[in-house]
Order: sequence, then C-alpha cells, then structure tokens
Amino acid sequence: MTNLGFIDVSGVGNSGKSAAVDLLREFDGIFVPNFQFEFDFLRVRGGLLDLRHALLEDWSPVRSHAAFKAFLKVASRMGRNPRAWWDVPAWIESTSQRYDRHFFESFQGLTQSFARSFVIGSYFAEWPYDDLCSSPVQVFMRKFIRRLGGRRKLLREVFLLDGTDFDKQAYAYLTQLFQKVVPKNINRVILNNGFEPFNPVPFLDMLDGSRQIVVTRDPRDVYVSGQNNHHANAADKKLFAFDNDGLNKSFLAADDIELFVRRYRLYHQHLFQGTDKRVLRLRFEDLVLDYESVVARVLAFLDLPPEKHVSPRLNFDPTRSRENVGVWRKYSKHTELRFIEAQLEEFLVSD
Repeated sequence: MTNLGFIDVSGVGNSGKSAAVDLLREFDGIFVPNFQFEFDFLRVRGGLLDLRHALLEDWSPVRSHAAFKAFLKVASRMGRNPRAWWDVPAWIESTSQRYDRHFFESFQGLTQSFARSFVIGSYFAEWPYDDLCSSPVQVFMRKFIRRLGGRRKLLREVFLLDGTDFDKQAYAYLTQLFQKVVPKNINRVILNNGFEPFNPVPFLDMLDGSRQIVVTRDPRDVYVSGQNNHHANAADKKLFAFDNDGLNKSFLAADDIELFVRRYRLYHQHLFQGTDKRVLRLRFEDLVLDYESVVARVLAFLDLPPEKHVSPRLNFDPTRSRENVGVWRKYSKHTELRFIEAQLEEFLVSD
C-alpha cells in the first residue's frame, strides 16, 4: 500500500479557499476532489478527531466506550447511500453525505473494521451511561422493565478499547480509503476543510507528512459577496459570489452586520497562531495580486520543484480573479462598510 500525503485547505467561510484548491489542481501528483466534496467525517462531533481524543489523549472507560459507539453511529449515518426509494430506514438515517457512494461502497466496511481494531474485549454489565444517548421512550421502557424484575435483560455490552497505536492505524485507514478513488500515480490528496483552521496539530500529528493551507480574506469582501439578503438592489446583487444562492452563505450571519462582525472576529481569534512549519497562512488577495510569489511559497511549503506546476493558470487565473478583490468598493451601503472597518480594522487588507 502506497502511503498518501494529505493536504488540507481550510478557510473561515467565503474566504477564497476554492482559489487555493484550484491552484493545486494544476500540480502534478496531487488528487483534488470535486469542489463540492468536503470530508467532514474527520471533524464532526463523534467523528475521527473525537475518537482519537477519547482513545489516545483523554482515555477513560466511560468516554472511550461512548466515543466508540458514537463513531460507529456517525459513520453509519454519513456513509449510508440509499439506492432505492423503498429503502425507508436508509433514507431516514442518512445525513446525505453518502460516503459509500463516493468511496465505491467501501466507506462503512473500512470504517467499521478500523474502529473495531481498537476493541481488546467486551462484556455485558449494567452500564447506565448509555441512557444518555437513548430517547426518553427507551429510558422509560428500561425503567419499566427494571420494575418488573427484568434487570438482567438490561445488561449492555461494554467495550474495552486501547488506542495506543491510534495515529498509525488512522493513517493506514485513511490511506486505504482514499486509494479507492485516487489514481495509482498520485501520492497526495487534497482535503477541503478536513482539519479546520483552529487546532490542526492533532490531525497533522495523526497523518504523517500532512500539511495545511489556511486562506483568509478581507472582511468587507467576505460580507459583501456572502450576503443572503434578497432585498439587495440589482447592482449589489452583482457583487455576490457566483455560488451564492441566497441561503448557502447563511452560516456567515451576514444578514445581521453586528453578528457578522462578532462571528468574523471570533473565528479569526481562534485561528491557529502557532509556528508549526506544517501550516501555511495565505491571504486570498495575495494569491491574486502577488501570484508568482505565492506560487513559489506554496511549492516550497509542499517541497515541490517548479516543474510540478504543470498547468499554470489553467484552473486558477489570477487575472480573472482580480474582480473578486475589493468588491466592497462597489457596494452601495457605505455605512455598513464603515462599521466593519471600525470594528475589524486589524483584519483589513490595505490598499
């Protein structure tokens, strides 16, 4: 099995991350998935990072057992790929990521095998902690059965888990999983927002040789191009991002300028501030306006020779992207811009 190197490209919402991803599409030896695909299984609650934390960093019998069961449930819900309209249970359970479809029906099988590799034993016992994940009806029925003297029927399987070799096994698991979709001549894989930009170190430690590129952007352009306000005038609507359908940017909270400012500040305050050489910070504006210099930085960061940039400007053309820099200058509501400038001065990109 050939080892893969994982490169995560993360942003904080409408920050121009896709431009960096498109640039990496032009490099030889790097696999870049469809721009809409984000492998959220790494970072979601109950996903891979939570399992790692519970088995490796903060082990206890209660938390490791709970994290294991949560991981299996999340894997099932994110992996399900209903293939017929009458498969009602699958439609009900699926959260629509359908990772089995993306990974050629191998996601759930590989993920189950990976998780169960940490089980060193199991036994049946009274284990009330599982009630915290049960519905009120289930909890009531268990109480009812107990009252009827059926205590022995309420025993639960308790799992003993040892995550000593977690990182090694996780790396092997993800390599095997992505090799289902990555061509044989490829040795690096792009993850879109796989690690998140806030605390990437656990992921970087887990995935040997991995890197992260974090893209930020002037808050004024994030605000203007990412609004969800359908009452904007025709001229302002032309400034919206091409993929802004009026709802998919709602996570930016741009319909309330005060909340937008709070969100932007909070996210940026929590960006990773360490000096880890495995993390590269880029500004979208620099990628567009100082293209050659930034490309050289990216090549050096990934330890790639210039000749690996085999298709320059094919997927990312900085000339075309210049219209996405400084869009706020054309925005009609100057009062809103002045408010952002006053509140987020340290994050502004100077002229």
